[in-house]
Amino acid sequence: MNRTDKLIGIVVALPEERMALVKRLKQVKRRTIDSIPFYSGILSNRNVCVVEGGMGAISATRASRLLLSGFKPVLVISSGFCGALRQGAKVADMVICKRLFFHNESGIEDVALPGGDMVAGRLSAELQSKGIRTWQGSFITTDRIVKKSSLSESLPADLATPVLEMETASVALAAGSAGVPFLGLRVVSDDASEELGFSLAELTDEQFRISIPRVLLTCLKKPRIIPQLARLAANSGKAGKALGVALEQIVPIL
Repeated sequence: MNRTDKLIGIVVALPEERMALVKRLKQVKRRTIDSIPFYSGILSNRNVCVVEGGMGAISATRASRLLLSGFKPVLVISSGFCGALRQGAKVADMVICKRLFFHNESGIEDVALPGGDMVAGRLSAELQSKGIRTWQGSFITTDRIVKKSSLSESLPADLATPVLEMETASVALAAGSAGVPFLGLRVVSDDASEELGFSLAELTDEQFRISIPRVLLTCLKKPRIIPQLARLAANSGKAGKALGVALEQIVPIL
């Protein structure tokens, strides 16, 4: 088997993240396993499979395990959007996972990176050389929506470029259990100054899927969040474009 035959698996949570990547694939084939969509294709002459697993730890674990068992990737990437916890990284900046933590009500704990973190520096330098703003960062996977300013204050002051998301630790643990190397790559969709004026439960169903009726009801109850939702939607568009561009540059050197 030569290098181009080896498949890279990419786990995302949201339709916007999936579309940003799948639109750049060639020879796309869609396959559904246990109601989860998988999109196989060619990205920069490499075989990849993008799975849209849904938000949260349970969804990410399930999608990752199906990807690992059904497609046998040689590398698993947790990708998508993230929120910056401190000043520095801006909307549409790429953040490469150098350290990984899981945060819940009990506190924060380190999560081992399958395959180590040595690749972060090389990828960061490669992207920077191509004009893509890139950070080597600390991913904080949380099991719920939290106030970013409060979480930031509880983290070590010297933690490099911390960003908040909800799936990476679960993807890394699944990859590690299967003995497959892992990489975390996320693009900032909201900077440190953007605090959410709503909870995830107000917009989603029990499986963390966006519910249009709940979104509309929440907007009626909290009309002040409508400008924020519009701003976040615009930022997600910028982040999606940046994500696709960055992955297109990274995949050939993995």
